[in-house]
Amino acid sequence: MAQAIPGSKYAVQEGDTLTSIAQKIYGDGNEWHEIYIANTQVIGNDPTVLSPGTELFISHMPESLLAALTLQFCRVTSPSGLNVRAAPTTQSAIIARYPPGTDLNFVEVVNGEVIRGNPRWGRSRQGRYFWMGATDHPHG
Repeated sequence: MAQAIPGSKYAVQEGDTLTSIAQKIYGDGNEWHEIYIANTQVIGNDPTVLSPGTELFISHMPESLLAALTLQFCRVTSPSGLNVRAAPTTQSAIIARYPPGTDLNFVEVVNGEVIRGNPRWGRSRQGRYFWMGATDHPHG
């Protein structure tokens, strides 16, 4: 669990700081506050004190970094269309539904629920998700 991946848990290692973890995950140590906000109850009032072994939830890419990312595009290829959801799982709320041939944009590909052997989900700047397996770019 030592690998830092957005949308998962991370076990604090000896010598870790929120800044060093944010650098590993987001490529920008200044985004440490995103991790702190998501884990305030676990970390406590002092963000400089981390205990090795503590499990932190690593949120997806912060909005400040998402805004700088290049949009990527794909087209819905599933004959039944594609649901856009609140989280990368079929159990989450459906936000929108698009028919085959619709062009979609996304800023990152994340691992989510595995569907037909494919865990890849596209994430929009608005934090909405769609399964990449129903598009012309099934693996991102």
